[in-house]
Amino acid sequence: MKQKGNSYIKQITKRLIQTLTIMVLFSCSMAIAEEQPPLRVVFAEGLEPLCWEENGKPMGEQPEIAQYVINKLGIKAEYIFLPWARAQMMVETGKADLMMTTPNKTRFEIAVFGKEMTTPNYWNIFVDKKKGLIIEAAKKFEKLEDLKPYSILDFLGNGWTGAFLKESDGYKIDKAPKMEQVVMKLAHGRADLTINSSTSVNWFLAKLNLAHEVEEIDIVAPGTRFHMVFQVGRKSPWVEKGLVRALDEELKKMKDSGEWLKILQKYKDPYATGRPFKSLLVTDEFYKDYDSYPIYKPGV
Repeated sequence: MKQKGNSYIKQITKRLIQTLTIMVLFSCSMAIAEEQPPLRVVFAEGLEPLCWEENGKPMGEQPEIAQYVINKLGIKAEYIFLPWARAQMMVETGKADLMMTTPNKTRFEIAVFGKEMTTPNYWNIFVDKKKGLIIEAAKKFEKLEDLKPYSILDFLGNGWTGAFLKESDGYKIDKAPKMEQVVMKLAHGRADLTINSSTSVNWFLAKLNLAHEVEEIDIVAPGTRFHMVFQVGRKSPWVEKGLVRALDEELKKMKDSGEWLKILQKYKDPYATGRPFKSLLVTDEFYKDYDSYPIYKPGV
């Protein structure tokens, strides 16, 4: 009887040790998961209404869309606002994980791209209304090369200008630190024109009470209608976790629910008013391996 009693105690002790071991390992794994650094998302600072920071709070179309989708995935995130060139550098070096911007060959070297459009972009010409001759000329522009005789305002770090209006090709670019300064300089006749985001320029014109000073002129030429997507840095651990496809899936659900359009309406995006839009970007080359990417699943 004594032997049976000892054997029973040993079995119970063994099972208790196994249970405690499993509990400890589970607790450790949960602690490690909780201690993982947050997803670091970078935006251009001062690019209203697309993205900016106000009293420490993320504001704009991009941050609100990103927060909605990332929250749906149950991921803790940190939102960082920097000069755009520096923000992109952080993704390139692995110091940040995610940005939302235009897909192009240069960025594809440092990031994997989502397919789903996060925001549309209408790039139009804006001219000081006092410059009547330039306005009349701009109404006849059919291609970007038509802008070469004119001085063009732009903000520092704008990759679009670097791609389409290279100074080495003869374009005359006058740069300001941020979009707000571009709009102010334009309204005060400091250059001939700007070709830039219709959403952003009109936002600042209204904010600065300068809408009556500047005329917008449509130009539909290669490069002037394009879209933005989620981009996960290739040096980020979130590439292997399959974040980019998970973001696309949640963004599609967001559009189906109507929440995406509500955000565009809130920030007076032309797309939300029904303005026609078709991206002129050719992006097929960036998605040859897209279907082979893993898909992040919360809690897995």
